[in-house]
Amino acid sequence: MSQIFNYKFIVIGSPGVGKTSLVKNFIEGSFLSEYKSTIGTNLYTKSLEFKSDKSEENKDNEIIVKLVLWDIAGQVQWDIMRPAYYQGSHGACVVGDLSRKRTFQKIENFWIKDARENCNKSIPIILLANKNDIKAEISEEEVREMAKRCEVDRIIFTSAKTSYHVQEAFIALIRMCINIDPLIFVGSDI
Repeated sequence: MSQIFNYKFIVIGSPGVGKTSLVKNFIEGSFLSEYKSTIGTNLYTKSLEFKSDKSEENKDNEIIVKLVLWDIAGQVQWDIMRPAYYQGSHGACVVGDLSRKRTFQKIENFWIKDARENCNKSIPIILLANKNDIKAEISEEEVREMAKRCEVDRIIFTSAKTSYHVQEAFIALIRMCINIDPLIFVGSDI
């Protein structure tokens, strides 16, 4: 018999950092170069299958994770709704744009605090340093120092355009939530 886990993850950050692109890449494996701002929030779902050990014969070790990803708008006009969108979250991806240093300043000065104030205090938070495929305005060392000050659980450098570490980022957050070791990814959209 399979174990089933249902998780809600929020994806937050300033406008234009690539939140929707990361989510769409993870869900659909696609990238749209045209920017359209999110209105309020967009919801996406995905099911993934894991095994709790390397034994292929034992079906009792199947783990099914059903994700609902909340891609939350970063514009100021949605500030009033954001706390309601955060409710019931099991994990958070906070996204910064490596080509815009100010998006990381906003993470440190607003997004991390906002998530911690409006979510369960113990949820894991991953910092996604996105757009590593273009010229950076902030160094990797500066990102790591900021992440340390913010006490995020993990930093992952990503590119929604090239798919660099996109799947790994969401699977890392799932692993933090499930806390079963070893947890082996089998496939998605089962």
